Amino acid sequence: MMVFWLVAVLLIAVALLFLLPPLIQKLRGDSDEDVFDRNELNTAIFKDQVAELERDLSVGIVSQEQFEIARHDLERGFLQDAHGETNGETSAPVSQTDRVVGRSAAVVVTVLVPILAVSIYNMLGSGKAGLHPEEARPQVQAEGHEGTLEEQVRKLQDHLQQNPDDVEGWGMLARSYYFLKQYGAAAETFARTSMLIQDSDAGLLADYADALAMSNGRNMAGRPYELVKKALEIEPRLQKALWLAGTATYQSGNLEDTLGYWKRLLEIFPSGSENYLQMQKNIAEIQQKLGLPVDTEIQTAAIGGASISGVVRLDESLMQDVAIGDTLFVYARAASGPRMPLAIVRKTVKDLPFEFTLDDSMAMNPAMKLSSFQQVVVGARISKSGNALPQPGDLQVVSRPMSVDGVQGLELVINEVIQ
Repeated sequence: MMVFWLVAVLLIAVALLFLLPPLIQKLRGDSDEDVFDRNELNTAIFKDQVAELERDLSVGIVSQEQFEIARHDLERGFLQDAHGETNGETSAPVSQTDRVVGRSAAVVVTVLVPILAVSIYNMLGSGKAGLHPEEARPQVQAEGHEGTLEEQVRKLQDHLQQNPDDVEGWGMLARSYYFLKQYGAAAETFARTSMLIQDSDAGLLADYADALAMSNGRNMAGRPYELVKKALEIEPRLQKALWLAGTATYQSGNLEDTLGYWKRLLEIFPSGSENYLQMQKNIAEIQQKLGLPVDTEIQTAAIGGASISGVVRLDESLMQDVAIGDTLFVYARAASGPRMPLAIVRKTVKDLPFEFTLDDSMAMNPAMKLSSFQQVVVGARISKSGNALPQPGDLQVVSRPMSVDGVQGLELVINEVIQ
């Protein structure tokens, strides 16, 4: 508040510095010293102009006749200026009446400018909120009543003291505590509310579990998980309860149950929605951690791009030509265009037969991914040297051109020796 008024006073003072000096100057009038200074200035200017005319005459810029006419004009102008100043034509003395009027005008400006500034700001600016910002607290609308949230909570507390069986009021108070991040108070109030309705509201139980976990450092173990399971018994497809249950089992390391909750959520979310895509990624992550095959549809959505999956085998006729430590490359490249792999994975012969998945996450260059091309070829090569470039003696297979739109079950049999 003090800063606001200091700034306001400084701005008003600046405004007065522009308004008062002309009035004060008029009030004082021009002194004899001022007139004397101007006479000296006029004389100096006159002498300079005559000297310049004489130089023009000496170099032939003007004739003698032109010189005489110009000099005569300069002398006449100089005499007129001097006569006007000495007779008060340009600086008339200030009368007593003028002094009184000027003094009154200065006082009026000094007093009225601050008053008008504050009054206009009060009417057109922020009003009381601007003049007294500490009194202008944010207001919220709650059940048709105005006031801050803290004020509404106090009113609700007073109301519940008189009406302890108001279930709706207790629920509103619990959610208000949660909104204010008073999670301990929210959990206690949810507990009382749930007891009043004999744990029959699934949504309330989920909210209770959430508040209890938040008050315990976001830990869903123990009582919060029990509340969530009870909520799911009442309403098996309750989204918040499924989210919390999946979080609880994930925190405890029970990934099998987590996968079950995530899949139930996936069935609820609209296909293609943000939650649906996020849940697909969660499911793919859990399946990978459990060592389970990732569903092709889920994997494609999880990586956010194209994918090709299949298996690589070695033709039996070439079994004697390789060693178990030889390097195996499985790759995809554009059917036409750059030959640099769009996705590649490296294994060894001992991994054969090898089930592979190539996707955008395996790109060697982020600007060149599987999803950037409509047609690709998929290849597998066994390299004795471990060199990524094909060498004579390497064994390989290259597929026909194919689409990158979720190809699965592709079978590659290495049956060719590079000459």
